[in-house]
Amino acid sequence: MHRPFPTRKTLGTRYNLRPATVLVEAQRLQPGDVIVIETECPVVVSRMRREHGHVEVMGRYVWQADHDPHWHVGTFPYAQRIARALPGEFRTPARPTD
Repeated sequence: MHRPFPTRKTLGTRYNLRPATVLVEAQRLQPGDVIVIETECPVVVSRMRREHGHVEVMGRYVWQADHDPHWHVGTFPYAQRIARALPGEFRTPARPTD
């Protein structure tokens, strides 16, 4: 069973809207990662395309269903630092730490 999150992280919802994060380069992101581009709006990376020194990211907010459409999160240079949720912040398969 996953640990319960304190109210300060969920803001009264059933979702972790304020995950602990670490800054990583955009080129290190993988599908399944949870990133925070806007405050209190974590996004699950669903698809990525890498080309010509940038990464195009598609995803869904953590509260969206799996059958909801993906949307364009953004296009980021490889070296741009993006806040990625630490392992254990969401009920997703664990990834090795960088």
